[in-house]
Amino acid sequence: MVNLVEVVKGEPRTTSDLVGKEFGIAHNEVLKKLKSFTGEISPVEFDEMYKEDSRLVRGREFKTYNMNRDGYMFLVMNISTKKAHSKKLAFIRAFNEMEKRLLSLNENSKDNEWLRVRGQSKELRLQQTDVIKEFVEYATNQGSKSAKFYYKHVTNATYKALDLIQHKKPKLRDTLDCMELSQLMVAENIAKKSIKKHMNNNEHYKVVYELVKQDLLDFGSSLMLDFK
Repeated sequence: MVNLVEVVKGEPRTTSDLVGKEFGIAHNEVLKKLKSFTGEISPVEFDEMYKEDSRLVRGREFKTYNMNRDGYMFLVMNISTKKAHSKKLAFIRAFNEMEKRLLSLNENSKDNEWLRVRGQSKELRLQQTDVIKEFVEYATNQGSKSAKFYYKHVTNATYKALDLIQHKKPKLRDTLDCMELSQLMVAENIAKKSIKKHMNNNEHYKVVYELVKQDLLDFGSSLMLDFK
């Protein structure tokens, strides 16, 4: 899944190339549109909404702009392609979600109960990574050439089971509330026990991973049923 919005210097922003890609518009056309704004809005407003940046793709560097919510809305207000309606909403939801995360991050840092639960989650995470380390060695001994990626794979499977989306910033765990952190701890404990159980049963490492994923999905499904 593509993250439509990321945090840049503490502010939710997206990029001109991503907007072009998602709306089905050539990036050069998006850049032309942005250039035309210099005659419509003041330099101060432009600099607040749009920051020139660059990306490296296949060894080549090209210009892009990252933009805040206002910059995005000003850019897409007149786009009327077939994809436009759903894409506009998708970006708006992404901005809303990221703003919510940043607010949670600030509130959590001042909440003693949350800090206590977060400390517990860190301890459990260390226990889980110790077991994943054992699994990496287990998979390597069975011939895996890329077993080191299981740290990431198990983490992603855990987040997916709980319908959590990870961003570069802020850290996902720092934006969860106490209940979500508790659910994550249970899921990570399930993954830890599942890995150990299936390794003890001498399952092939690929089978172990698939069984762990299924155990996580079953847990995630049980949470959904509880909320219905």
